[in-house]
Amino acid sequence: MPSTTQYLEMIAAHLNAPYGPVVHPGDVAAALRGGDLTSLPGDELAKELVASMFIELEPEFIGRASYEAGVRLEEANALYQQVRRQFGLPRSTRWEAALEGVL
Repeated sequence: MPSTTQYLEMIAAHLNAPYGPVVHPGDVAAALRGGDLTSLPGDELAKELVASMFIELEPEFIGRASYEAGVRLEEANALYQQVRRQFGLPRSTRWEAALEGVL
């Protein structure tokens, strides 16, 4: 696992922009590692914000953050599938296209 977490930090900062410090880089890493949101604190807003990263962010950023967290793309995709089911999110065609032929 790399010693830098610039993409995890960037994702947390982006998700927090309208709300203040709700999501921490470690929250993003934990969600990616677990493939679900159960590791996040009980705050529903934090869970919703992490779920939205697949819609709001470029797949490359999520992929690099996954690498920083020591996560394979299969695990990151498990999180994507879980948050779509849990929150009824629309498909992220950018995320799906980025993984096409990789998984």
